[in-house]
Amino acid sequence: MKKLILIAALMLATTTVFAQKTVTQKAKTEQTGTEQDIQFVMKALEGGNAEIKKGSLARSKSKNPEIVKYAEMMENDHHSVNGKLKQVAQQKGYKVSDILSTEAQQMYNSLNKMDGDAFDREFVNQMIADHLQAIELFKEQVANGTDQELKDLASSALPVLEIHLKEIERLQNNMNRKKPN
Repeated sequence: MKKLILIAALMLATTTVFAQKTVTQKAKTEQTGTEQDIQFVMKALEGGNAEIKKGSLARSKSKNPEIVKYAEMMENDHHSVNGKLKQVAQQKGYKVSDILSTEAQQMYNSLNKMDGDAFDREFVNQMIADHLQAIELFKEQVANGTDQELKDLASSALPVLEIHLKEIERLQNNMNRKKPN
């Protein structure tokens, strides 16, 4: 009888340890996935905020009507995406911020110090780099995110980001053709 009780106790202890280990592994997996989603939200919001700020700057500083039109379109689209991202993030309890990183603020500040053609060229260069980075971030979320709502949001925003990139590349080509030799 003592042997039976001992065997039962050992089996129970082994099962409990195995179950705890499985739950712990599952929690770690979910936490990693959640970290992907949180990082996506933070980076996407920061990028969107930078685009909005730079777009506003371009509307006030550029003399090129095509750049002004592009900046307005971009601002509107990023306001829309950021609004949706903030809403989802807040529903999920993620902390969101409108503060730019040091690097993003420095890029904005350097752009703000420029005028005329130099401003337009740097704005275009930054927009191309920013949109390439944003497209990569959103594709990564679609492929590796764990939150379906965030994956869907990233997927629906990708075509807009790709339009922004194509349009700014077109503007760059136009500017390069007009460039004096």
